[in-house]
Amino acid sequence: GPEDALVIDRATGLRPLVSAAGQLGLLTADGIDEALRRLAGMAAPVADLGSRRRLVSNAIAAANRLVAEQVHAAGGIRSDYSAALGRLDGADRRRVERSTLIRRNTSAVVRLMASTDWVCPVIGEVRFHDTWGEPRPGGRSHRGVDISAPMNTPIVAPVAGVVSHRWDTIGGRSFDLVADNGDYYFGTHMRRFGIEGRVEAGDGIGFVGAGGNAKGHHLHFEYHPGAGDNAVNPFPLVDTHC
Repeated sequence: GPEDALVIDRATGLRPLVSAAGQLGLLTADGIDEALRRLAGMAAPVADLGSRRRLVSNAIAAANRLVAEQVHAAGGIRSDYSAALGRLDGADRRRVERSTLIRRNTSAVVRLMASTDWVCPVIGEVRFHDTWGEPRPGGRSHRGVDISAPMNTPIVAPVAGVVSHRWDTIGGRSFDLVADNGDYYFGTHMRRFGIEGRVEAGDGIGFVGAGGNAKGHHLHFEYHPGAGDNAVNPFPLVDTHC
């Protein structure tokens, strides 16, 4: 009767639901299997990443040990050098110290010649010659290189550091630049001062002039590795970067 028809209809209507539930179960099982396969595939890269991190950590530790050993060895070499120097007489000691200073200065100049950060101290078209050691009035010798340029050509800091200005009758307006690494630069015969204090390479610190006893417009430029009265010929630097 009508009730049986209703039961049959309900049963018939449930079949799609049962079928869908079965398919959903299969999909869920397939999804779990796929997730497990992906996790298994990720295990190797994760393990490999951990291994790489351990290798990097071990390499850094080894490098730190090597640096420490080299610092210790350098300290021993300095001690041995000082002890050997102390056993020499005055003349021999001065010769060794002079030879060591020459090697150190040469190394400093070569390093700056290869630098991409060092800036020519005079902007634009310039002229210069190697006049290192030429005699000057009063028994002096030339301790720099003269960089010729038109009046008021900008003068810039060749490296980062601290600049101060001064004036005297020989050079007129001058600058002193103490670089961040301790090197010292000197320039003179300026027409006007520029920036003073903290500067970066390329900052304007003055202008070319002919002050003091200068003949013609130029910047007298000096380089002293490690500061002090340790002037070296700056011509190779200027010739490389200007």
